[in-house]
Amino acid sequence: MKLINTLRVKPWLPQEGSQQEKGDFHQLNDNQAAKTALNFFLTVITVIFFLFTITFLQRTQSFDFQALSGEPWLPFTDASMLWQNTGYLLLASITIIIARRYAELQHFYAVVFALTATTLFTSLFIIGQFLVWQQLNHAGFYINTNPANSFYFLLSGIHALHVLGGVIVLVSCIGIFATTFSYQQLSGRLKLCARYWHYLFFVWLFLFFLLTSDANTFKTIALICGF
Repeated sequence: MKLINTLRVKPWLPQEGSQQEKGDFHQLNDNQAAKTALNFFLTVITVIFFLFTITFLQRTQSFDFQALSGEPWLPFTDASMLWQNTGYLLLASITIIIARRYAELQHFYAVVFALTATTLFTSLFIIGQFLVWQQLNHAGFYINTNPANSFYFLLSGIHALHVLGGVIVLVSCIGIFATTFSYQQLSGRLKLCARYWHYLFFVWLFLFFLLTSDANTFKTIALICGF
C-alpha cells in the first residue's frame, strides 16, 4: 500500500501543506534579510557617531571650546531634564520588549497597550530633546556661539532623527499587523525594532556622558587618546 500511495503522488500539483511550508520559508527569508539590513544600518550609524566623537574630542582641546557643565552657571551642571529624557527612552525600550512578548502570546489588547506606550515614551523623548534645545537658546547657548553648543545640537539632533525614523518603522509595523493580523510576523518585526531601540538607548547614554562632561574630563580623555 505504501508503494502504491507513493506511485500515485503527483509532484507537479500543489501538495497538502505545501503552501504553509512555502509561507514559512518566505517568512524566514524575509526575517533574515531584515536582520542583515538592520545589522548593516547599525554598523553605518556606529561609524558615523565614532567619527563625530573623534572630531569632537579633538575640538575640545581648542582655545575657544567651553564645556557645558562643571561650573554652576553652565546649563548641564544640572542635567535633570536630560535624565528625564533618558528615562523616557529606557521605558520605550522596555515596553517594546513587552509588546513583542505579548505578540508571541497573541494577546491583542496587551500588544496594543504596550505599543502605544512605546510610541508615547519615544515621542516624549523627542519632545524633551527639543525642550532642551529651547532651554539652551533661552540661556544664550546658541548653536554658533561655542563649539560645544554646536556639537550638542548636531549629535543630539542626529540621534533624535534616528529615533524618529524608528518611530516611523514601528508605525508601519503596526499598519501591516492591522491588515494581516499575523502575530508571527509582528513578533519578528518587533524583535528587530527592540534591537534598534536598545541600540539607540546605549548610543544616547554614550552621547549623554560625552556632551555633558566638564573640562577636566575632556582633558583626561584627550590625554588617554593622545590628542
